[in-house]
Amino acid sequence: MSLAQITLVEAGIQRIATRMPELSVIESLTVRATTLLGRELSARMDQWLASSGLSEIEFRALVSLFSRDEGDASPSDLCAALAQSPANMTRVSDALVERGLITRLPSEQDRRRTVLRITPAGEQLVRELLPSMATFTQALFRDFSAEDKTRLLSDLKRLFAALDGLSQYKPAETAP
Repeated sequence: MSLAQITLVEAGIQRIATRMPELSVIESLTVRATTLLGRELSARMDQWLASSGLSEIEFRALVSLFSRDEGDASPSDLCAALAQSPANMTRVSDALVERGLITRLPSEQDRRRTVLRITPAGEQLVRELLPSMATFTQALFRDFSAEDKTRLLSDLKRLFAALDGLSQYKPAETAP
């Protein structure tokens, strides 16, 4: 995705708006651009992580465990933190266990529950990868002032809050 492609998307939305004046061009383009940006960032992360043998979601799972004081979490905690389904979290966990980057153990408090824990090899990999991730994000935001970044983050949080508020929203039924 490039800025030129966003320009094409904008032109398409503008054409639709001429036929449907009730369509908000700026809101539609913002939603589309945000969606495309998320996909592009995820694809770039996958490319960057390919040499380490990790997918973006596997990396985020490792970083999530690395960020916790004890280096562990339940699969359901990771599902919530990473916005993943239980089935996908199982697949991710299986891949990380197979590579020796995390372990899957019964909980000491409740043997029916499972705990995922980052291993020393997983910690080492995170420590190797995070510095270049920081370099990437710094380069990505190099033309943004501190105020720009703060405002962008605040606006994104407002969008998340608005989306949360629409969780019960159902589009109007259309006639067959």
